[in-house]
Amino acid sequence: MRRVEPSELAASSVPAFATLYAHIRVIMGIVIGLGLTHLLRNLARLVEEPREDRLYWMHLGWVAFMVLYLLFFWWWEFRFSHTGVHDLATYLYLICYTLLLYLLCALLFPEKNSAPKDYRSLFFLRRKWFFTVLALVFLVDFGDTILKGGQYLANLGSVYVYRNLAFIVGSLVAIATSSRIYHGSFLLLGTAFQLFYFFTEYDSLV
Repeated sequence: MRRVEPSELAASSVPAFATLYAHIRVIMGIVIGLGLTHLLRNLARLVEEPREDRLYWMHLGWVAFMVLYLLFFWWWEFRFSHTGVHDLATYLYLICYTLLLYLLCALLFPEKNSAPKDYRSLFFLRRKWFFTVLALVFLVDFGDTILKGGQYLANLGSVYVYRNLAFIVGSLVAIATSSRIYHGSFLLLGTAFQLFYFFTEYDSLV
């Protein structure tokens, strides 16, 4: 039997990491797909099943925010294919991150039933749960970024840290207050900054 040289083993580990991460991305993709399906299905039902639902712009705004976040998440997680996911802890961390995103989607749209819904009342009724999970998502995102490597975190710069901290603090305030002025401002400013940040920092996969 031919002896395998260390150089050959190192070379073969790169595609092995890529293959392993592709396997993990399948599971993550299923959960992200379920979240997008949940949001889009319920949005479609608002049109397809005309009822006496009371729509609320702020609720729909966070629905749009989550659709964008899920799409962005799938884009920037591609960077893990360059670093290699090769341990159970990292795998579980990524799956938990993905499950938190799905939970946010589920909190925005409860399971549909025949009773008309007042989405303004529903939004403020569930705001503590929603913003608790949202704060946790941006906290977990710090760990996700660190797992991609110290150089990757350094390349993102201080704006990334300020963005996450702003969303965490903003979510904690949203839990404590029911002020519509604050909630509206948080939604509009947060969505605008998220779009700006993504297209300036993540416009390329390389």
